[in-house]
Amino acid sequence: MTVTATIDEELRPLLEAFDLSPDAVVVTDRRNRIVLWNKASERLLGYTAREVVGYTCGGVLLGLDQWGNRYCSDPCPVVQIATRGDSIRRFELQMTAKNKRLLHVEVTILNVTGPQQRQMLLTHIIRPVEKHAELAMPPAAVNPRAVGVTTADTRARKLTPRELEVLTMLASGLTCAQIAERLVIAGLTARNHIQNVLEKLEVHSKAEAVAFAYRHGLLS
Repeated sequence: MTVTATIDEELRPLLEAFDLSPDAVVVTDRRNRIVLWNKASERLLGYTAREVVGYTCGGVLLGLDQWGNRYCSDPCPVVQIATRGDSIRRFELQMTAKNKRLLHVEVTILNVTGPQQRQMLLTHIIRPVEKHAELAMPPAAVNPRAVGVTTADTRARKLTPRELEVLTMLASGLTCAQIAERLVIAGLTARNHIQNVLEKLEVHSKAEAVAFAYRHGLLS
């Protein structure tokens, strides 16, 4: 088992158990550095522990969301949620293996804290899936007819599925920070999605964007 030397001794037995897991397990620290990469991870992703331990998780896994947007980033949205003490919902990603093969996986996060609260470790349990599951929809759901954006207005047809989802959340009254948390993305990424919506709809505020959406039947 290859781990960094900075791990609390109380946590090492737990890491040893993860190392023997038949599931791919990647453990990262508060700085998003990989501290454990088990044998199953080597089989799934092709990298050996010696090649990746000590490097950032995002730089190795190159995770993308189901629309192809970069998910793994610095600062990591998962670390931000865990630092607040909130639980992290299961999510799905596209990862790139060492041989450049694209993998569709589901990720379950277990937040492990040392006995003296000195160290936080995030255990990523990674399992391959055949395809992405649909994301849970916010209270105001996207109109099914709007997924393909069949309105005659050319501005609305420019919106991507992700931007429609963000627009729906704006209509539900969610803030940028809440949208980022709901989608498990960085705050900067959420702001970029909102700005793209405003530019594509040629409006100047979130309120105008929501009004546009209701007027053109983009929301149910």
